[in-house]
Amino acid sequence: MKKVGFLLLLCSVLGSFIACKKEQTPQNTIETLTPFKKIPFELDSLEKELLFATNQTVVMFASKDTVNSQIKRIEKSPDQRLFVVAEDDDFYEVNYFQYGNNPVSYQGYVKKEFFEKKDPYSLDLVNLDEIRYSNLKGVYNDQDKSFSKYGTIKLVSYDFYKKQKNKLVSNFITHANDISFNNETKTYSFQTNSGEQIEIPQQNDTEEGTAFNLLKGFSAALQRYVFEVQEEGDTYYAYYSKRRSNIIPLYTKSLPVYNKNNRHFVQLYNDNDVGSLFIVQSLNNDFDFTEQFLVNFTNFKVKKESVYWISNNAVIAEVYHTTQTNDSKTSYVLIEFNI
Repeated sequence: MKKVGFLLLLCSVLGSFIACKKEQTPQNTIETLTPFKKIPFELDSLEKELLFATNQTVVMFASKDTVNSQIKRIEKSPDQRLFVVAEDDDFYEVNYFQYGNNPVSYQGYVKKEFFEKKDPYSLDLVNLDEIRYSNLKGVYNDQDKSFSKYGTIKLVSYDFYKKQKNKLVSNFITHANDISFNNETKTYSFQTNSGEQIEIPQQNDTEEGTAFNLLKGFSAALQRYVFEVQEEGDTYYAYYSKRRSNIIPLYTKSLPVYNKNNRHFVQLYNDNDVGSLFIVQSLNNDFDFTEQFLVNFTNFKVKKESVYWISNNAVIAEVYHTTQTNDSKTSYVLIEFNI
Protein backbone atom coordinates (compact mmCIF):
# COMPACT_ATOMS: atom_id res chain seq x y z
CA MET A 1 0.00 0.00 0.00
CA LYS A 2 2.88 2.33 0.85
CA LYS A 3 4.46 1.49 -2.53
CA VAL A 4 1.28 2.42 -4.34
CA GLY A 5 1.14 5.74 -2.51
CA PHE A 6 4.78 6.45 -3.28
CA LEU A 7 4.24 5.70 -6.99
CA LEU A 8 1.21 7.98 -7.13
CA LEU A 9 3.18 10.77 -5.48
CA LEU A 10 6.09 10.26 -7.88
CA CYS A 11 3.79 10.35 -10.94
CA SER A 12 2.15 13.51 -9.66
CA VAL A 13 5.52 15.26 -9.24
CA LEU A 14 6.74 14.14 -12.67
CA GLY A 15 3.49 15.25 -14.32
CA SER A 16 3.75 18.68 -12.76
CA PHE A 17 7.38 18.99 -13.89
CA ILE A 18 6.58 17.97 -17.47
CA ALA A 19 3.60 20.34 -17.62
CA CYS A 20 5.79 23.19 -16.44
CA LYS A 21 8.36 22.39 -19.10
CA LYS A 22 5.68 22.36 -21.78
CA GLU A 23 4.46 25.77 -20.70
CA GLN A 24 7.97 27.16 -20.58
CA THR A 25 9.24 25.76 -23.90
CA PRO A 26 7.20 27.97 -26.31
CA GLN A 27 8.03 31.06 -24.28
CA ASN A 28 11.74 30.29 -24.35
CA THR A 29 11.61 29.56 -28.13
CA ILE A 30 9.87 32.84 -28.89
CA GLU A 31 12.38 34.75 -26.83
CA THR A 32 15.31 33.30 -28.78
CA LEU A 33 13.89 33.67 -32.32
CA THR A 34 16.02 35.80 -34.63
CA PRO A 35 13.97 38.91 -35.53
CA PHE A 36 13.69 40.50 -38.98
CA LYS A 37 16.08 43.36 -39.63
CA LYS A 38 14.25 46.50 -40.72
CA ILE A 39 15.71 48.43 -43.67
CA PRO A 40 14.89 51.81 -45.29
CA PHE A 41 12.06 51.80 -47.82
CA GLU A 42 14.31 52.74 -50.75
CA LEU A 43 14.14 51.03 -54.15
CA ASP A 44 16.00 53.43 -56.45
CA SER A 45 19.36 51.64 -56.46
CA LEU A 46 18.04 48.08 -56.35
CA GLU A 47 18.38 45.51 -59.13
CA LYS A 48 17.86 41.75 -59.51
CA GLU A 49 14.19 41.63 -58.61
CA LEU A 50 12.68 38.23 -57.81
CA LEU A 51 9.41 36.91 -59.20
CA PHE A 52 7.25 34.22 -57.63
CA ALA A 53 7.62 30.96 -59.56
CA THR A 54 4.15 29.80 -58.44
CA ASN A 55 0.98 31.26 -56.94
CA GLN A 56 1.44 29.50 -53.59
CA THR A 57 2.22 31.25 -50.30
CA VAL A 58 5.92 31.26 -49.43
CA VAL A 59 7.68 31.57 -46.06
CA MET A 60 10.32 34.25 -45.61
CA PHE A 61 12.77 33.74 -42.74
CA ALA A 62 14.66 36.29 -40.66
CA SER A 63 17.81 34.17 -40.98
CA LYS A 64 18.98 30.98 -42.65
CA ASP A 65 18.41 29.17 -39.34
CA THR A 66 14.83 28.31 -40.24
CA VAL A 67 14.12 26.73 -36.83
CA ASN A 68 15.08 29.73 -34.73
CA SER A 69 13.91 32.54 -37.03
CA GLN A 70 10.90 34.73 -37.11
CA ILE A 71 8.87 34.02 -40.23
CA LYS A 72 6.57 35.96 -42.51
CA ARG A 73 4.23 34.39 -45.03
CA ILE A 74 4.30 36.23 -48.36
CA GLU A 75 2.40 35.70 -51.59
CA LYS A 76 2.41 36.79 -55.21
CA SER A 77 1.06 40.33 -55.25
CA PRO A 78 1.87 43.70 -56.87
CA ASP A 79 2.05 45.07 -53.31
CA GLN A 80 5.06 42.91 -52.43
CA ARG A 81 8.50 43.04 -54.07
CA LEU A 82 11.77 41.26 -53.34
CA PHE A 83 15.30 42.11 -54.51
CA VAL A 84 18.34 39.83 -54.27
CA VAL A 85 21.17 41.02 -52.02
CA ALA A 86 23.17 37.77 -51.97
CA GLU A 87 22.63 34.06 -52.59
CA ASP A 88 23.98 30.60 -51.84
CA ASP A 89 22.97 27.12 -52.94
CA ASP A 90 19.62 27.15 -51.12
CA PHE A 91 18.66 30.71 -50.20
CA TYR A 92 18.30 34.19 -51.59
CA GLU A 93 19.09 36.95 -49.12
CA VAL A 94 16.55 39.62 -50.05
CA ASN A 95 15.35 43.11 -49.36
CA TYR A 96 11.57 42.79 -48.99
CA PHE A 97 9.14 45.66 -49.53
CA GLN A 98 5.42 45.65 -48.79
CA TYR A 99 3.37 48.59 -50.05
CA GLY A 100 0.07 49.85 -48.69
CA ASN A 101 -1.20 52.17 -45.98
CA ASN A 102 1.50 50.92 -43.60
CA PRO A 103 4.48 50.04 -45.80
CA VAL A 104 7.19 47.81 -44.32
CA SER A 105 10.64 46.76 -45.47
CA TYR A 106 12.79 43.93 -44.13
CA GLN A 107 15.92 42.01 -44.85
CA GLY A 108 15.12 38.30 -45.04
CA TYR A 109 15.80 34.92 -46.61
CA VAL A 110 13.69 32.85 -49.00
CA LYS A 111 14.27 29.44 -50.51
CA LYS A 112 15.42 29.66 -54.12
CA GLU A 113 13.07 26.97 -55.38
CA PHE A 114 10.04 29.27 -55.03
CA PHE A 115 11.44 32.19 -57.06
CA GLU A 116 13.02 33.13 -60.34
CA LYS A 117 15.06 36.20 -61.21
CA LYS A 118 13.22 38.83 -63.17
CA ASP A 119 14.61 39.59 -66.61
CA PRO A 120 15.80 43.20 -66.13
CA TYR A 121 14.80 44.00 -69.71
CA SER A 122 11.40 42.35 -69.68
CA LEU A 123 8.37 44.54 -70.42
CA ASP A 124 5.93 42.06 -68.86
CA LEU A 125 5.59 44.00 -65.61
CA VAL A 126 6.14 47.46 -67.08
CA ASN A 127 3.24 49.91 -67.20
CA LEU A 128 3.10 50.48 -70.95
CA ASP A 129 0.15 52.88 -70.54
CA GLU A 130 2.19 55.46 -68.66
CA ILE A 131 2.68 58.73 -70.55
CA ARG A 132 4.39 62.02 -69.71
CA TYR A 133 2.13 64.27 -71.78
CA SER A 134 -0.18 64.27 -74.80
CA ASN A 135 -1.38 66.70 -77.45
CA LEU A 136 -4.71 65.97 -79.13
CA LYS A 137 -5.51 68.30 -82.05
CA GLY A 138 -3.64 71.19 -80.48
CA VAL A 139 -4.79 70.64 -76.88
CA TYR A 140 -1.75 70.01 -74.66
CA ASN A 141 -2.28 67.79 -71.58
CA ASP A 142 0.36 66.97 -68.97
CA GLN A 143 -2.13 66.08 -66.21
CA ASP A 144 -3.42 62.71 -67.47
CA LYS A 145 -0.60 60.18 -67.17
CA SER A 146 -2.31 57.19 -68.78
CA PHE A 147 -2.81 56.33 -72.44
CA SER A 148 -6.12 54.66 -71.52
CA LYS A 149 -7.89 57.97 -72.19
CA TYR A 150 -7.08 57.57 -75.88
CA GLY A 151 -6.88 53.82 -76.43
CA THR A 152 -4.96 50.71 -75.42
CA ILE A 153 -1.43 49.38 -75.68
CA LYS A 154 -0.43 45.79 -74.97
CA LEU A 155 2.29 43.25 -75.66
CA VAL A 156 1.75 40.83 -78.54
CA SER A 157 3.68 37.83 -79.80
CA TYR A 158 6.29 37.85 -82.53
CA ASP A 159 4.01 35.62 -84.63
CA PHE A 160 1.23 38.21 -84.42
CA TYR A 161 3.64 40.99 -85.36
CA LYS A 162 5.11 39.03 -88.26
CA LYS A 163 1.67 38.10 -89.61
CA GLN A 164 0.19 41.60 -89.34
CA LYS A 165 3.05 43.87 -90.37
CA ASN A 166 2.49 43.62 -94.12
CA LYS A 167 -1.29 43.82 -93.88
CA LEU A 168 -1.50 47.36 -95.29
CA VAL A 169 0.52 49.04 -98.04
CA SER A 170 2.66 51.69 -96.36
CA ASN A 171 5.19 52.72 -99.00
CA PHE A 172 4.74 56.34 -100.06
CA ILE A 173 8.14 56.95 -101.66
CA THR A 174 8.98 55.92 -105.23
CA HIS A 175 11.95 56.43 -107.52
CA ALA A 176 12.46 60.09 -108.50
CA ASN A 177 12.85 60.32 -112.28
CA ASP A 178 12.81 64.10 -112.79
CA ILE A 179 15.56 65.21 -110.43
CA SER A 180 19.23 65.36 -111.42
CA PHE A 181 22.54 65.38 -109.59
CA ASN A 182 25.53 67.45 -110.74
CA ASN A 183 28.77 65.68 -109.82
CA GLU A 184 30.84 68.83 -110.24
CA THR A 185 28.78 71.08 -107.98
CA LYS A 186 27.48 68.18 -105.83
CA THR A 187 23.97 69.57 -106.14
CA TYR A 188 20.52 68.07 -106.70
CA SER A 189 18.22 70.09 -108.95
CA PHE A 190 14.59 69.84 -110.08
CA GLN A 191 11.94 72.04 -111.63
CA THR A 192 8.71 72.82 -109.82
CA ASN A 193 5.29 72.55 -111.45
CA SER A 194 5.22 76.35 -111.61
CA GLY A 195 8.53 76.47 -113.51
CA GLU A 196 11.11 77.46 -110.86
CA GLN A 197 14.45 75.67 -110.67
CA ILE A 198 15.32 74.37 -107.20
CA GLU A 199 18.82 73.35 -106.13
CA ILE A 200 19.67 71.35 -103.02
CA PRO A 201 23.35 70.91 -102.12
CA GLN A 202 24.46 67.44 -101.17
CA GLN A 203 26.41 69.00 -98.32
CA ASN A 204 25.80 72.27 -96.50
CA ASP A 205 26.86 73.93 -93.26
CA THR A 206 24.32 74.55 -90.50
CA GLU A 207 24.40 75.95 -86.97
CA GLU A 208 24.84 72.42 -85.62
CA GLY A 209 27.55 71.38 -88.09
CA THR A 210 27.64 69.85 -91.55
CA ALA A 211 24.50 68.29 -93.05
CA PHE A 212 24.59 65.64 -95.78
CA ASN A 213 21.51 65.22 -97.99
CA LEU A 214 20.77 61.84 -99.54
CA LEU A 215 17.85 61.52 -101.98
CA LYS A 216 15.33 58.85 -100.92
CA GLY A 217 12.85 59.41 -103.75
CA PHE A 218 9.61 61.17 -104.59
CA SER A 219 6.30 61.02 -102.72
CA ALA A 220 3.16 61.45 -104.81
CA ALA A 221 1.10 61.61 -101.61
CA LEU A 222 3.11 64.61 -100.42
CA GLN A 223 4.06 65.99 -103.84
CA ARG A 224 7.56 66.34 -102.44
CA TYR A 225 11.06 65.00 -102.89
CA VAL A 226 12.24 63.14 -99.81
CA PHE A 227 15.79 63.45 -98.47
CA GLU A 228 17.51 61.70 -95.60
CA VAL A 229 19.67 64.22 -93.75
CA GLN A 230 22.64 63.18 -91.63
CA GLU A 231 24.00 65.86 -89.36
CA GLU A 232 26.60 65.41 -86.61
CA GLY A 233 25.50 61.86 -85.80
CA ASP A 234 21.80 62.66 -86.01
CA THR A 235 19.38 61.62 -88.77
CA TYR A 236 16.17 63.31 -89.88
CA TYR A 237 14.13 63.71 -93.08
CA ALA A 238 13.45 66.74 -95.29
CA TYR A 239 10.64 67.13 -97.85
CA TYR A 240 10.90 69.67 -100.70
CA SER A 241 7.75 70.58 -102.62
CA LYS A 242 7.54 70.03 -106.37
CA ARG A 243 4.52 72.34 -106.64
CA ARG A 244 5.98 75.81 -105.95
CA SER A 245 9.26 77.24 -104.70
CA ASN A 246 7.60 79.29 -101.95
CA ILE A 247 6.27 76.21 -100.14
CA ILE A 248 8.37 75.71 -97.00
CA PRO A 249 10.14 72.33 -96.69
CA LEU A 250 8.84 69.84 -94.12
CA TYR A 251 11.02 68.01 -91.60
CA THR A 252 10.43 64.88 -89.54
CA LYS A 253 12.59 63.10 -86.97
CA SER A 254 11.81 59.67 -88.41
CA LEU A 255 10.47 58.44 -91.73
CA PRO A 256 6.68 58.30 -91.30
CA VAL A 257 4.63 55.21 -92.09
CA TYR A 258 1.76 55.90 -94.48
CA ASN A 259 -1.78 54.56 -94.36
CA LYS A 260 -3.24 54.95 -97.84
CA ASN A 261 -6.78 54.20 -96.64
CA ASN A 262 -7.13 57.31 -94.48
CA ARG A 263 -4.10 59.28 -95.72
CA HIS A 264 -2.64 59.37 -92.23
CA PHE A 265 1.02 59.10 -91.27
CA VAL A 266 2.41 57.68 -88.04
CA GLN A 267 5.78 58.08 -86.36
CA LEU A 268 7.05 56.25 -83.28
CA TYR A 269 10.63 57.06 -82.35
CA ASN A 270 12.86 57.47 -79.31
CA ASP A 271 12.59 60.72 -77.41
CA ASN A 272 15.82 62.43 -76.35
CA ASP A 273 14.51 62.83 -72.80
CA VAL A 274 12.11 60.03 -71.85
CA GLY A 275 10.79 56.94 -73.61
CA SER A 276 9.34 57.41 -77.09
CA LEU A 277 7.11 59.76 -79.08
CA PHE A 278 4.00 58.52 -80.87
CA ILE A 279 2.74 60.96 -83.53
CA VAL A 280 -0.24 60.69 -85.88
CA GLN A 281 -0.46 63.21 -88.75
CA SER A 282 -2.85 63.89 -91.60
CA LEU A 283 -2.44 65.98 -94.77
CA ASN A 284 -4.05 69.34 -95.41
CA ASN A 285 -4.98 70.77 -98.82
CA ASP A 286 -1.42 72.04 -99.34
CA PHE A 287 0.00 68.54 -98.77
CA ASP A 288 1.51 69.62 -95.45
CA PHE A 289 1.59 67.45 -92.35
CA THR A 290 -1.07 68.35 -89.78
CA GLU A 291 -0.49 66.87 -86.35
CA GLN A 292 -3.59 65.13 -85.01
CA PHE A 293 -2.19 63.38 -81.98
CA LEU A 294 1.06 63.18 -80.02
CA VAL A 295 1.89 61.09 -76.94
CA ASN A 296 5.13 60.71 -75.00
CA PHE A 297 5.26 57.10 -73.75
CA THR A 298 7.68 56.86 -70.80
CA ASN A 299 8.49 53.17 -70.32
CA PHE A 300 9.77 51.84 -73.64
CA LYS A 301 12.00 52.68 -76.58
CA VAL A 302 11.39 51.78 -80.24
CA LYS A 303 13.49 49.93 -82.78
CA LYS A 304 13.96 51.94 -85.96
CA GLU A 305 11.76 51.17 -88.96
CA SER A 306 9.65 48.66 -87.03
CA VAL A 307 6.26 50.45 -87.06
CA TYR A 308 3.35 49.26 -89.25
CA TRP A 309 -0.28 50.18 -89.66
CA ILE A 310 -2.65 47.21 -89.35
CA SER A 311 -5.93 49.17 -89.47
CA ASN A 312 -7.08 52.79 -89.58
CA ASN A 313 -6.69 53.09 -85.81
CA ALA A 314 -4.03 50.55 -84.87
CA VAL A 315 -0.29 50.09 -85.32
CA ILE A 316 2.28 47.53 -84.20
CA ALA A 317 5.92 48.12 -83.32
CA GLU A 318 9.07 46.43 -82.05
CA VAL A 319 10.11 47.95 -78.71
CA TYR A 320 12.57 47.49 -75.87
CA HIS A 321 13.17 48.45 -72.23
CA THR A 322 14.35 51.98 -71.47
CA THR A 323 17.31 50.68 -69.45
CA GLN A 324 18.79 48.86 -72.44
CA THR A 325 21.70 50.47 -74.24
CA ASN A 326 20.71 48.87 -77.55
CA ASP A 327 17.81 47.04 -79.20
CA SER A 328 19.32 43.53 -79.07
CA LYS A 329 16.41 42.24 -76.93
CA THR A 330 12.97 43.35 -78.08
CA SER A 331 9.26 42.83 -77.53
CA TYR A 332 6.23 43.69 -79.66
CA VAL A 333 3.30 46.00 -78.92
CA LEU A 334 -0.10 46.70 -80.40
CA ILE A 335 -1.28 50.31 -80.05
CA GLU A 336 -4.97 50.97 -80.69
CA PHE A 337 -6.28 54.53 -80.49
CA ASN A 338 -9.49 56.47 -81.00
CA ILE A 339 -8.96 60.14 -81.85
